[in-house]
Amino acid sequence: MPKGNTYKTGTLTANLTGTTYLALFQTNPLATGAGTEVSYVGYARQPITFGAAAINGAVAEKKNTTLLEFGTVPSTTGQSAAYAAIMSALTGGNVIYYGPLGASYSLIMGVKPTVPIGSLTATEE
Repeated sequence: MPKGNTYKTGTLTANLTGTTYLALFQTNPLATGAGTEVSYVGYARQPITFGAAAINGAVAEKKNTTLLEFGTVPSTTGQSAAYAAIMSALTGGNVIYYGPLGASYSLIMGVKPTVPIGSLTATEE
């Protein structure tokens, strides 16, 4: 049985209250956070500011309202970022939402991973 719209938006609001962080992963983090997070000098999870939850068709969603910028990769790492997760803490913590990126991004020297405003969407169905 599906959730009502009020409960969909309420769930998103409750799950994304307080400071949450975007983490980049090389492998699927899964619900447990067991994936391999990217690692390079200057990388740190980025705090996320979300807008209000809204209904889009049958889905509730929250989108980032600020640009998310990770540190510039100082040297080629041989890593690729293929997944992202919204985490409960700057280090460690729990996975709140996770999923694949639109593509796999090579972390080569000079790359500065960014997420434009409105490009990070958490959903509840």
